[in-house]
Amino acid sequence: MTKSIVAGIVALVLVVACGVVEVVLLKNSYDDLHAECLEVIRLADEETLSLQRFETFRNNWTKLRETSELFLPHMDVYELNLRFAESQAYVETGDFHQLKAQLSIIEELLRYVPHLMIPSPVHIL
Repeated sequence: MTKSIVAGIVALVLVVACGVVEVVLLKNSYDDLHAECLEVIRLADEETLSLQRFETFRNNWTKLRETSELFLPHMDVYELNLRFAESQAYVETGDFHQLKAQLSIIEELLRYVPHLMIPSPVHIL
């Protein structure tokens, strides 16, 4: 009986510890991508953003997206994905006005989505 209780407690501690590590790693990744987004916005404001630079930014999102889909609401991740796709089309056509609008939404979502990882009654229920 005591071994079962100890095993249960150890399992619970491991699950919680893994969750904390995952939240910290994902939060840091979102912070890094947010900083990169601000740089991309600056380049778009100057109308010097190249397709290659944007594709690097989008590839960084794609890497983060794969992990995010495991832990975050799919609608928020999907919305970011759509905004990246629309933004790429605007980069390809050189429509910096529309691009800046999409990038501002991406920037807002990159700030908003990480707070969903933090366990709270609002996010759980």
